[in-house]
Amino acid sequence: MTPTDSTLRLALRDLPRQLGSSRHLHLTWQVPEGLGTSMMAVEEGTPLDLDVTLTSVDDGVLVDVDTTVEMVGECVRCLDPVRRTFDVEAEDVYFEPHTGHSKHPGDDPESGDEDEVRTIGEHDTVDLEALLRDTIVPLAEDRPLCRADCAGLCPVCGEKLDELGPDHHHDVIDPRLAGLAALLEADAPEED
Repeated sequence: MTPTDSTLRLALRDLPRQLGSSRHLHLTWQVPEGLGTSMMAVEEGTPLDLDVTLTSVDDGVLVDVDTTVEMVGECVRCLDPVRRTFDVEAEDVYFEPHTGHSKHPGDDPESGDEDEVRTIGEHDTVDLEALLRDTIVPLAEDRPLCRADCAGLCPVCGEKLDELGPDHHHDVIDPRLAGLAALLEADAPEED
C-alpha cells in the first residue's frame, strides 16, 4: 500500500485480491479547512493519525479507519471555547466499478442513489476523505455548551453570570414608563 498524490488516496496494487487478504497502514493527514460545521470543527492543519486496514472482499475492498479527533467550538451561552474528543471508526466497502452493487439491501442501483455507493477509483485507488468526512462531520454539536448548567452571559452588561454574585442585577425601566420615571426624579426632594 502506498499513498498516491493525496495522503488519503491509496493505491491498491499491493493488496492481493484473494478474499480475506489485508494490509495495514499508518498515515498522518493534515486536516483541511471545513472538517466540521460552523459551530464545531477540527482545526485546520491538525495532524490526524489514521490506522487503516484494507481487506479484499467480494467485488471490492473493505476499508476500516480508526483515529481520534478533537473538535473545537464556542459555547453558545457564554462564548468560552469548547473542546470535544471523539474516537472515530469509519468503515465501508469500496466496490469495483460497474458491479451493480447498491449501498443498502433492496436498493435499486438504477435509482440515482449512486453517490451512496463508494467505488474503487481510477488507477485502482480508494480515496478515504469522503468516508472520513461522512463519519466526523455528524459528530459536531449543533449547540455546543461548555457544560450543561452554563448560565451564559448577563443580557445587560455581557459579563458571565457564573462569575457574578447572586445579588447582581440591573435596574431596568420599561421604555414605555421612562417618561414617568423622569417625572418622579424631577419631583423627588433634593438631599442635603
